[in-house]
Amino acid sequence: MAVHEAPPVPDPLRSARADVAVGRVRAAPPAFSAWLRRRRTPLTRALAATLFLGVWELAVRAHWVEPLFLSSPSAVAVRLVQVFANGTIYPHLLASGATAFWGFLLSCAVGVPLGIMMGRSRTVRDTLEPFVMAQASVPTVALLPLFIIWLGIGSGARIALVFVGAVFVIVISTEAGVENIDRRLIETARSFTATELAILAKIVLPAALPYIIAGMRLATARVLIMVVVAELYASTAGVGYLIFQAGASYDTSMIFVGVVILAGAGVLMNALLRAIERRVAPWTGTAAG
Repeated sequence: MAVHEAPPVPDPLRSARADVAVGRVRAAPPAFSAWLRRRRTPLTRALAATLFLGVWELAVRAHWVEPLFLSSPSAVAVRLVQVFANGTIYPHLLASGATAFWGFLLSCAVGVPLGIMMGRSRTVRDTLEPFVMAQASVPTVALLPLFIIWLGIGSGARIALVFVGAVFVIVISTEAGVENIDRRLIETARSFTATELAILAKIVLPAALPYIIAGMRLATARVLIMVVVAELYASTAGVGYLIFQAGASYDTSMIFVGVVILAGAGVLMNALLRAIERRVAPWTGTAAG
């Protein structure tokens, strides 16, 4: 006679533990997906940069490209470390940094007030706008011979070229920011007997600040371009001068060292201006992001 065993009695505690474990396993993929979504942009950029540098390195090492005409990323990195280690790059950084600093500072000191005046006064705008747009449309490099004639081969000509190359971008951006201010805010302030100075400080400048900083960020690229151009013809030191000398001797690794330094300078200047915007204008959408 067959004996039938009783079915096992389920353990509620064990079932609860199993459900919790399964829940954890199932909850892991959404958490990982959320982490991946948050870091998708930096991961995509890192992957693209790694792939680009890897293909570049392979192309040079496999002699798909003649090393005389294109150095590998590893050779550029080694040369970059060398010039910083032996100190040969520092005089060039000092020369280029001084030119960029004074040219950018002067362009901001002139461009922001001029843009505010053009945005606030129709008479000033109608008078100066043709000159501003004409100069902004002329290749600034064409003025370098004039600056050399007027100021000589030295820092004055280089700073003047950087100033002219950057100032009109700041003027146009500042003017656009002032013109886009809600006029009702100004009229309300005037109805409460606010002075023009108070309107400028409390309404105009805060509202136009994102445009002003955006103009400065655009101007940084012009500053670096003008620094290199000025140092090609009117300098005996600087990153641009270093690139020119390296090109004359087919030293492609040193050329890329100069390019990397300029690119790093542009990224740092943009990051600094973004940090300033987050600090002084936290209400803007860019600053919040």
